[in-house]
Amino acid sequence: MSLNQHAHILLPLPFYTGFDYAIPTGMAVDIGHIVEVPFGRSRHFGVVESLLVSELNPEKIKPIIRVLDTPPVSSRFIDFLNWAASYTLTPIGHIVKMAMPVEDALEFQTKPTDLYFQRGLATPSRLTPERKKVIALMDDHQIRSLKSILEWTGVSKAVISSLVESKCLVKAEADLTHSDDMIPLAPCMVTLSPYQQQALDDILPYLQTEQFHAALLDGVTGSGKTEVYMEAIAYLLEHTSKQMLVMLPEIALTSQFLERFTKRFGFAPDIWHSSIGKRQRKETWQRIIRGEARVVIGARSALFLPYAQLGLIVVDEEHDGSYKQEEGVIYNARDMAVTRAYKEKFPIILASATPSLETYLHAMSHKYQHLKLPSRYGVDDMPTIKIIDLKAVKLPYQHWISEPLSRAIAKNLEQGDQALLFLNRRGYAPVTVCSSCGHHIGCPDCATWLVEHKRHDQLMCHHCGYKTIKPTACPECNTPNSLQAFGPGAERIVEEARALFPRATVELLSSDTMDSESKMTALIDAILNKKIDILVGTQILAKGHHFPNLTLVGVIDAESGMGSGDYRASERTYQLLHQVAGRAGREKPGEVYIQTYQPDNPLLQALIHWNRDHFLEFEQESRTLTNMPPFSRLASFILTGSDERQVMQVAQQLTRIAPPHKDISILGPTPAPIAHIRKQYRFRILIKSPRDVMLQPFIMAWLQNAAIPRNVRLKIDIDPYQFF
Repeated sequence: MSLNQHAHILLPLPFYTGFDYAIPTGMAVDIGHIVEVPFGRSRHFGVVESLLVSELNPEKIKPIIRVLDTPPVSSRFIDFLNWAASYTLTPIGHIVKMAMPVEDALEFQTKPTDLYFQRGLATPSRLTPERKKVIALMDDHQIRSLKSILEWTGVSKAVISSLVESKCLVKAEADLTHSDDMIPLAPCMVTLSPYQQQALDDILPYLQTEQFHAALLDGVTGSGKTEVYMEAIAYLLEHTSKQMLVMLPEIALTSQFLERFTKRFGFAPDIWHSSIGKRQRKETWQRIIRGEARVVIGARSALFLPYAQLGLIVVDEEHDGSYKQEEGVIYNARDMAVTRAYKEKFPIILASATPSLETYLHAMSHKYQHLKLPSRYGVDDMPTIKIIDLKAVKLPYQHWISEPLSRAIAKNLEQGDQALLFLNRRGYAPVTVCSSCGHHIGCPDCATWLVEHKRHDQLMCHHCGYKTIKPTACPECNTPNSLQAFGPGAERIVEEARALFPRATVELLSSDTMDSESKMTALIDAILNKKIDILVGTQILAKGHHFPNLTLVGVIDAESGMGSGDYRASERTYQLLHQVAGRAGREKPGEVYIQTYQPDNPLLQALIHWNRDHFLEFEQESRTLTNMPPFSRLASFILTGSDERQVMQVAQQLTRIAPPHKDISILGPTPAPIAHIRKQYRFRILIKSPRDVMLQPFIMAWLQNAAIPRNVRLKIDIDPYQFF
């Protein structure tokens, strides 16, 4: 039999492998091409992974329908997608779906021409501010699309029309699929500190090569890490045609970062996160694969997009737990970003004031370059941290702002400065209890208590989203008006602050109140314009915000999060408190007050002296003694189903058939700490190995012999971060 060529194609469908298709005579197909193929009774778009020559009869496999006009993706990118699937033990089709999340974006609307303009010879008789923006942009006589001009200047189409009428702009023709819009870099208006300049000088040589290089940009809060990596971006914009991705842990940070970026560079970057509309997703995806999107600001999912020539990734706040995707494809975007940089051979910058233990150890062992910014930009000292020992300073019943903290806030307000009160607990109160019978109101679908949200007069489950109006009588004993709120949430701190300081403007910043980008932008503007005196917030406030007039931070409950039983709990708590404390005193001296029942806790002692490295050394010793990551490997099985007994039996049977391995331990099964969520019972199995033993081959061999009923779901989490 003669040899025939066919293509192996990866489809965005839930399969662990691709499929072979015949290449019709005369069709030019290459690796990376996006093609349309038949699959069952439908058609799908896929990516050509490889071209094969074999004795496979082309008449026995279906042919490719067509090759799309979409630019091809690189073989290195395909290699990264395959690696991500293998590492996370996820069907490759799910990973491909992340790379092609908007199906109609694959169909390019190819027009020979579009509206393009260049500078005319005339000068407008009247220069309005809007016209000035356009003229300043176009004075370099480059041809630009109407879309680009509108994006960079923010003017209306009417302004462009008036400039065309006056011959200040003239229409030009350009190939839409090969747009060469020049980026007009604004000059850098910031003078870098000696430390910033040294960090930039140290990273620049690696930006000029096409080799993998990882750098930890390690600077105290307020040291100007953003300015350093923005200058690295400026270098690549000016000297190369490469694309850059800046990853942020929270969508809420996007608007403030976007304003800062646009002010620095004179144009707006492309945005990618779950809240952008379908049309914008389509346009952005097409700009990315064509190489037109030079800088992308994105959340986790932006990492899997098919950039034409990605040349740098920046992971801002690299320590942040939000980079771990917990549903669907489970992965850590920071670690995936490092791997993508390694496989596609370009540099990556990991930025943080509180780096994760993993990243810190890589820097200490010189696996990563260590760029240090040891002092704040323009300010001599970090804020002073003071401990309020709640064993000595008694809180009044159902009150949570101590007298020393209250005095400090009053003094701060008298000086015309702003204060931040931090409590990482959403809602008004975490528990509602009947004073007559002691009944706690729980979620009917989960093994959790309902949280009171007084703003909406509701009780809410933070795990499944169940909501109900707060009853007027106990549902257990029917005693009227007996339900009492116990413990504080952020809403309750707002209420107490308003009672203590009736003349102050007190506002809440949490994910409950900031449910849109416009609300977040409006609140940040109000803070910057000193229209808010006291800000009460949850962890959303700890990330990346710069408030020049905020000089006092009060931590309501330092113990919150410490006692979760999670081996990362201390690290997460330290990072959160360090970041929150770092919001104070950005441009003038600041103070931080921490209320605690454990004043001698090593974590707090390290925080008081801003001795982060001491804490990390303590944490390293603790993890070494307990043989926990990063000194070992973990994987987690979570089995869920509606029948508790069945789920338990399946988990037990799965454990019994685990293949023996001298280096791998199987722990469990045990009921998950929250054993019931969304009417589903949950059991956990933990798999542990030494650092040099990969768990994926062991797990794959194990599951080949497993018979898991269809009504029991198995979720595999490699390198788990959450243990609820």
